[in-house]
Amino acid sequence: MALFLRSFIVLLLATLALTLGVALVDTRPAMAVDLTPHRAHYNMSLASAERGSSVNGASGSMVYSFWDNCDSWAAETNVRLKLIYADNGGIETNWSFASWETKDGKSFRFHVRHRRDGLLVESLKGTVRRAHAVDAADALFSAPKDKVITLPAGTLFPTRHLIDLISAGKEGRSIFRRTVFDGTSLDNPYEINAIISRDGAVGSKQVNAAQQLFREAGLESEAVRHVRMAFFSAGSKNPEPEFELGVDYRRDGIARAIRQDFGDFVVDLTLESIGTLAGPEC
Repeated sequence: MALFLRSFIVLLLATLALTLGVALVDTRPAMAVDLTPHRAHYNMSLASAERGSSVNGASGSMVYSFWDNCDSWAAETNVRLKLIYADNGGIETNWSFASWETKDGKSFRFHVRHRRDGLLVESLKGTVRRAHAVDAADALFSAPKDKVITLPAGTLFPTRHLIDLISAGKEGRSIFRRTVFDGTSLDNPYEINAIISRDGAVGSKQVNAAQQLFREAGLESEAVRHVRMAFFSAGSKNPEPEFELGVDYRRDGIARAIRQDFGDFVVDLTLESIGTLAGPEC
């Protein structure tokens, strides 16, 4: 369940995106991508569960907000999730994440709070600073105190990762691989392998409902790419990813729909409402 919660940021901010390439660090410049400041509300539900899974049900919501601050980006995610287990009843988790990232890739701040049935079970807070965006660096935690995670050269922060992922889709690249740090867990950084494909859900009931919400919010139609991401903890020898994530991304960075696959059960996030946020006067 913790992995499920942590992955939302990597996916939506960027945290919540990678480029498909043969090399780990692709030196080609990203195409211009304009991210739309917005607040989106998603309903969470159990899509499927294998017979051997102990999960019988899932319900909840996620609210994601994204701001452009001229020389930086800020994002906030709040998740409320209740999982129903066959042998253990229901467990409710509340998880919040806030981040701030400079556009030059030199600075990143993050703060995570994780509560289970009302009790605080995890708090993470820290900062990354580096002289150049491609430099190796240390993530310095103030919670837990004195924790340090070393980030290899070329590590991306979540919003830059999202921009590069969308750019890869615009360029027609179908595979994208990057190392990403978002601060949402002590398993960071993640090596994320992404497969980018064209929108395969055009005309579906869910897509039509989302398109109506976009129109009501004054958002124009945008090309959509489906991104399937596999997350591996950096340095892990396990050939299987810790989790996989499928996201339908518009070119403006808004996630139309999200699907989290844990192997024995799958959770869907369906767009419930969307609104734009005021942009900066830079």
